[in-house]
Amino acid sequence: MPQPPRPATNRRRRNIGPLALALAVVTGLAAWGAHRWAEALALDDVIVNGEQRLGLYASSIRNAVGRYDYLPALTTRDHDVLDLLAAPSDARRDVVNRRLEEANATAGSAALYVVDGGGLALASSNWRDPAQSFVGQRYNFRPYFRQGMETGSGRYFGIGVTTGQPGYFLSHAAQTERGVIGLAVVKIDLEPVQRDWAAGGERVLVTDDNGVVFLASHAAWKYRALRPLPAEVRARLAETRQYDRSELNALGLSEGPLMGGGARLVSLPAPASTPNPDGQRHAYLMQDRALPEFGWTIRFLSDLEPVRTQANAAALLAALAVLLLATGAALGQQRRQTLRLQRESHALLERRVAERTAELVAANRVLREAQEELVQAGKLAALGQMSAALAHEINQPLAAIRTFVASTRILVERGEAALVQSNLAMIGDLAERMAVISGHLKDFARKGPARVEAVSVARAMNHALTLLAPRLREEDVTLDIDIPPDALVRGDAVRLEQVFVNLLRNAADAMADADDRRLSLSAAPVTDNGVAAWEIRIRDQGTGIADADQFRLFDPFFTTKEVGQGLGLGLSLSYGIVRDFGGGLRAENNPDGGACFVIRLPDAKETSPP
Repeated sequence: MPQPPRPATNRRRRNIGPLALALAVVTGLAAWGAHRWAEALALDDVIVNGEQRLGLYASSIRNAVGRYDYLPALTTRDHDVLDLLAAPSDARRDVVNRRLEEANATAGSAALYVVDGGGLALASSNWRDPAQSFVGQRYNFRPYFRQGMETGSGRYFGIGVTTGQPGYFLSHAAQTERGVIGLAVVKIDLEPVQRDWAAGGERVLVTDDNGVVFLASHAAWKYRALRPLPAEVRARLAETRQYDRSELNALGLSEGPLMGGGARLVSLPAPASTPNPDGQRHAYLMQDRALPEFGWTIRFLSDLEPVRTQANAAALLAALAVLLLATGAALGQQRRQTLRLQRESHALLERRVAERTAELVAANRVLREAQEELVQAGKLAALGQMSAALAHEINQPLAAIRTFVASTRILVERGEAALVQSNLAMIGDLAERMAVISGHLKDFARKGPARVEAVSVARAMNHALTLLAPRLREEDVTLDIDIPPDALVRGDAVRLEQVFVNLLRNAADAMADADDRRLSLSAAPVTDNGVAAWEIRIRDQGTGIADADQFRLFDPFFTTKEVGQGLGLGLSLSYGIVRDFGGGLRAENNPDGGACFVIRLPDAKETSPP
């Protein structure tokens, strides 16, 4: 007998298996592709952030050391110090001890001391504390002593053999007709730098040329070696007592493959604070940057957990999208169920969008904070590079005040009241000059968010010129200033001064080899798309801007200067500051030679506060 036809339900059941397999394959491929794509994007973001952080940390180290690099050289010029080195005596030692104590307290360094040609400390700022005093200690085994005696200056990081406290040592030779008779040494405390790293939750470590970690955001990483140290290296470190009484065990760093931009995947043992840390390791993306002037390398470790989270979320979203499309096609005839699934999917996507929006808001906040830190680092870097000239600018009135005080004592004894009053007036003028310079420095170094308000262009330019006056005077730069006193723009006074300092320093650098060192500063009212504005021009007689550099001039870390002369952040920071004020910054070449930087900012009298 013929078999009855199979119902349609059976045929549908037979098709479910192949359809389910195809759906699983498509979903898997979509999730895998989305995972790879999101992982690559997230990893690129981590690498870019790491490079920016490395630049910021390198600047913080250079600024911490640069604040004191003038101190040893200045100390070796003191006549009392030279007399003590030439012919030691208790009376001279007492005078120099007090002089060093005062200078160290004013500068804020860890210690300041003087050693003779045999490495014996003759005077020190910490002479009052018998347990900590360097006086009478011999330091001829330290590398900074050997470098200073041989080359005139030395630099070295190590744990103090007298105090047991780590620090960075800078030495400078005292030269006389008989040759080098001793050294002045300043000890710099770098602990505040790594405390800032730890407080910010960063993972940063600095290694010497032997791979020994001596600065780190995590205390457990300090005085550990990236790799086991050879016997000859341990012997050399023991001889110089660089890391006195430290075992220098291996850190346990395990290196993985190289990624883009020179970054490398690494793993480290879990910190001791982790519950049950035995056997656990954490994976990081490690980026490094050399500090050649110190012989150090700074390394930044980025946590990879956010990368994995973002990649997994993208894979999940891709899989959900495929499944939702398949579900909609398969259940197209079941409208009620389809509508319910669509509502659920829409709600899920809205939650994802809300979560992503919250993440973006948080990321923008972090980026704004990083920008504030970068602007502050740019100001401190500029102050660090100008510190020697500003110190000289302040030392001149100080020396004059000492002379006037000495002569005034004699005039008082003689009863010459008129000349005494004249001397006191001169002392007052010199003190006022020092107060103006220090006031500008304090305002310029002030840290804080931008406060958009009405700012006088002439006043901001005068403050910037005051900070740069020693250099402009030394390099014989002639100023042509044409800035109306009523030129008011919307911005922040301190940050506008920072922009002027950056552009004026660049102009001075460009005119270093020019015959005509003339710097023209002007401001004129203009109309920008119907809005009143002021156009400020800073024009030099330097080498001009090469055509190849026109399109990269405001890129971060781009510089045409020699290595060590700048980070390439000045123009980039200036561009960002002016843009935040609603203005613009551009550069052009003058027809008769040299470059001109043009700043355009809204007129404060014609615009309302944002």
